[in-house]
Amino acid sequence: MTLYPKIWITVFTGNSGLTHYSYCLARALTEEGADITLVTNANYELDFMPAEFPIIKIFHRSRRYPADMSSFWNLYRRQRPDIVHYQSFLKFPAAELLLLELQKKKGTGLVCTAHDWLPHHERFYHKHVLGSYYRAFDRVVVHSERGRNFLSGTLGVKRERLAVIPHGDYGFFATDPKLTREEALRRLGLRQEQFWFLIFGRIDSHKGIDLALRAMAASDGRFPALDGAGLIIAGNPKRGGLEEYTSLIAGQSLGDRVKLIPGHVPVEDVQLYFRAADAVVLPYRESSTSGIAHLAMGFDLPVVATNVGGMADVIEDGVTGLMVPPGDEPALRTAMARLAGDQEIRHRFSQGWTAARERHSWKAIALQTRDIYGLITGNDNEA
Repeated sequence: MTLYPKIWITVFTGNSGLTHYSYCLARALTEEGADITLVTNANYELDFMPAEFPIIKIFHRSRRYPADMSSFWNLYRRQRPDIVHYQSFLKFPAAELLLLELQKKKGTGLVCTAHDWLPHHERFYHKHVLGSYYRAFDRVVVHSERGRNFLSGTLGVKRERLAVIPHGDYGFFATDPKLTREEALRRLGLRQEQFWFLIFGRIDSHKGIDLALRAMAASDGRFPALDGAGLIIAGNPKRGGLEEYTSLIAGQSLGDRVKLIPGHVPVEDVQLYFRAADAVVLPYRESSTSGIAHLAMGFDLPVVATNVGGMADVIEDGVTGLMVPPGDEPALRTAMARLAGDQEIRHRFSQGWTAARERHSWKAIALQTRDIYGLITGNDNEA
């Protein structure tokens, strides 16, 4: 017996962190007895992963947006889900407000998980548009208390409509348990004897990659462990977004210590980078949350991160990693040097992820999400 007739988990992208989150949530909810359909993009990249739920690939690129919205609406009218759970917005939240109002008139319950509270490169109208968008939902899920405070205090979402549910760990990327650090380093062409930090994911200015590069270059012999460390930077850059980093690498004579690997990383290759790395560095200037922190959790990697957004809800300072103030290059340098030079603390931080994974298990997240659905439909959540 299923909990609800139909629940759609809906995500515009097929090859992003939002997609990975949607897949994990859909799988966990299905295991708890919910009737889930994942509505996603034609470029969905997780077909090789097991899925006991239907997957509808209806979205395409931005230029197809009007046709996609028409197809999405027609599919919605045919299938009439009881709840549509959006992962952030589809593409243009101002336009999608009309879609939400139409679905509400049909009696559909609406849930949104606000992964990024606002776009990273904020414009003057974003608070107004996203505030209106989030306020249209019956419930909005955020991943941290800071997120709840921001959406209620800054964007005007009623606090009683906000629910804090953690982001789950991304251990599902470890598809090959036999892959060793040595083999991963060999396949990436990296030196086996070197300590490697990892910056992973979309290459963008808000991630503070320049701060990490400057921190490594400015050690000046004071931090020998950091002087000998390497840095892997892997991910898809924004258009024209590499020039700053290539110039900085060359100007700071970091060419033999930094491995820049631009481009989309196929999901089956993600494990290569996290198996090769000794630690993850997240020197973000701003962020709501980070799927990369949950990848570090899934691979038991210690982390150096800036205390922005909901990062402290994932990384416990002194337990799973070291937290530093955003934009503080000397503090970042000291923390990176400490991790690179202290094997005992790295081991302790790796072990620290065990308890964190219990708090961030997908089963626990599915149960909390199911409770949100029950509040909307009036079901008592008895399977």
